[in-house]
Amino acid sequence: MSSGENREQSSRKKKKAMREGCLSFNIDEVKRLSESDSPNAEAYGYLYQAVTTKADTAKGVDDVYPVTADETERMRSLVDKAKKALVDKDDQYFKFCTVDLDGILDWSSTRHWNFQWQVILGVILTVLFLSWRVDRKQSEVEGHQELITAVENWEKADTTLDWDTTPDYASDDIGLAMIKNGHTSPLLYKLYSLYQQKAYYNISMEYAEDYAARADTARAKDTRKNLEKHSANSLSEAKEHRKEFDRINKMDFKDIQKMALDYYGIWLKSSKADKRAVRAWNIFFIILIPVYIFAERPYGYTITRTRAESDTLKGISKWSYALSAMLFGSAKSISWIQTEIKHSDGTTERTEDAGTNAPVVIMKAALYIAAFAVVCIVSCLLMLYMTIQGLRRNYDWKPVLAKIKATASSAVQKK
Repeated sequence: MSSGENREQSSRKKKKAMREGCLSFNIDEVKRLSESDSPNAEAYGYLYQAVTTKADTAKGVDDVYPVTADETERMRSLVDKAKKALVDKDDQYFKFCTVDLDGILDWSSTRHWNFQWQVILGVILTVLFLSWRVDRKQSEVEGHQELITAVENWEKADTTLDWDTTPDYASDDIGLAMIKNGHTSPLLYKLYSLYQQKAYYNISMEYAEDYAARADTARAKDTRKNLEKHSANSLSEAKEHRKEFDRINKMDFKDIQKMALDYYGIWLKSSKADKRAVRAWNIFFIILIPVYIFAERPYGYTITRTRAESDTLKGISKWSYALSAMLFGSAKSISWIQTEIKHSDGTTERTEDAGTNAPVVIMKAALYIAAFAVVCIVSCLLMLYMTIQGLRRNYDWKPVLAKIKATASSAVQKK
């Protein structure tokens, strides 16, 4: 291994030791030397004060590391005093201690990139998914706009229909076809609208008859009265649907066209709103990534202070990826159902029928979606939390806010 690689490896170990709060020298030994008759006793006394700046230092070596800017400055001042009080310049142990403390103080007073790549990756996956959703929503918008254009281009036609000849859900299963093709002509759209009212009428009448039949056989007076009330309400609803049928049936071509435009206009408005919402979230997370990287650049003393929280957040991120991998592996491990067909000549044919494998497809898809969702959702929540906390902890916004306030006050006074 070359000297350059050795230095790089040593630097990585030193940074890891600082993040984990490892101290190279023994605090008790520094205390002993400060109380001895050594010519450097006073210097060691300042060193001991430096490493015991925090009141709870005795809890462990992690507490040697400063957790605020003030503690960092106090420690640096005491180390400088120790260097000035040094009598025996050849004291190697003192040099060893001060080199270690200088490294700690330099690291504590310097900003460090502290973002998590796995969180960024999860949010990037979310951005890619939302970009795909924006494209899908755009297709929906264009599709609904085409429906409106088709209605606007309707040719004028007679749309008079009759109650008895209007199909209902019980005799003709054409509801889906009407929804799909209702925009192609005023007659089809009106037929679809009337079909809805007749279907609702029939359902209400069935409920009314059912409640009435149950009321006839009910023994308890209260139960019979309640069932009769439900029956009356259902009959009233049926009458309203019949009135609505007649109201729509009286509409001429212009009225039906306006009704269709309003109906499909709601679809278009809804799809545009969905597209705007998805695009807004997409832009939000695109912007959030660089803001998160900027926010996660704390001073070393902040890393020390939030070490436990940082470990917890890293653990949550790793857990989400582990869970996602488990779900992905479970989906891959589900085997397709094979159907064996034995022919008369004794040969056997194995096929994977789509209908038979429908439950397998659903399970696989659900597990794949869950695996993807776990990483994306956890990463987005972690990034949002760490960005807010990072901006709050790692930067002093008071001067900026004061300047904005002063500028705003000056602008108001000029007016």
